[in-house]
This record gives sequence, structure tokens and C-alpha cells, in this order.
Amino acid sequence: MNPQDPLAQLKDIHLPEPVGWWPLAWGWWLLIALLLIALGLIVWRWRARRRRQRYRQEALAVLRHAYQRYRDEADDSAAASRVYLQTVSELLRRTALSALPANRHSDVATLGGQRWLRFLDASAPVGNGFTEGPGAALAQGPYQPNPAVDVASLDALAARWIKRHSLNRKTLPHLMAEVGNA
Repeated sequence: MNPQDPLAQLKDIHLPEPVGWWPLAWGWWLLIALLLIALGLIVWRWRARRRRQRYRQEALAVLRHAYQRYRDEADDSAAASRVYLQTVSELLRRTALSALPANRHSDVATLGGQRWLRFLDASAPVGNGFTEGPGAALAQGPYQPNPAVDVASLDALAARWIKRHSLNRKTLPHLMAEVGNA
């Protein structure tokens, strides 16, 4: 090599060390904090909704138990049907009262007969299953010695009502007006 050659004296280009991912920039910390807050809110809302809807699961469990008890007592079908009707009637009323705030209980608790059945039909998308279908037995069936009722259809109708009813402060005035006018 020629010591006088200026190109021979050049050295390779040294690149800076690559930027590491740690420590994170403040923007990433802000994004992580926002994501954690959003996740916490989602979990909190989900748990609150499950707590508010727990009465539905408990009502469905009672309904399943009542239906199983009816099937076990098939030898005395008239008495079993009457007990089942009484249980379903009480369960639907308790479920409706559980869905409402305490200051609105009297609106629903005083309903009876056909008004109660119209209320059940109006508060869930079940058609006329309570006024004209198997649910009509709830009006007089518990008080008859030999009620005529299709227990399997009534069980399915009651389960559908429990799962799908919509009772709250906003819908109750409309439902009560509909029940009163029908």
C-alpha cells in the first residue's frame, strides 16, 4: 500500500447502534395506559351486566327444577300440573319484579288475570303465547282441580319469556299503557 494514498487511510463507516425497544417512549406508555383503562372498563361493565342479569339464570334454574319435578310426579298428573302452574305463575311474577326498580313493583304486583297475561305477552317477543297459547292456563289453571295444560309448551314459553323479557324504567310505562288499553 501506498502510505501517501488518501483512500487507503479511509476507514469503514460505523453505523450507530440500533435503537432498542426499551425504555419505551412516553407515547407507548400512554397507549398502554389507555388500553388498560379500556380493558378495565370492559371487564367492569361485563361483570355489572352479569350481576344485573343473574336473576334470569336463577329463574331458569327454578323453572328447570319445577319441570323436572313435574315429570317425576307423572303418576298424579292433575296435582302435578296444578303445582307446576302455581310455580310458573309465581316464578314469572318474581322474575318481573326482580327486573324492576323497587319503586315500580306496585305497577306489576297488582296485575292479575288477563291483564297479567297481556303484560307477559307485551313485555317479551313471545307473540300471544300467554293470552291465547299455552300460557293462558296461568290465569285460572292453578285454581282448578284438573287443569288442562300443555306443560312442555308452557315450560318452553316461560323459559323464552325469562330469557327475552324487557322490563326497565323506560319500557314499563309503555307496557302498562298497552296492558290497560287492551
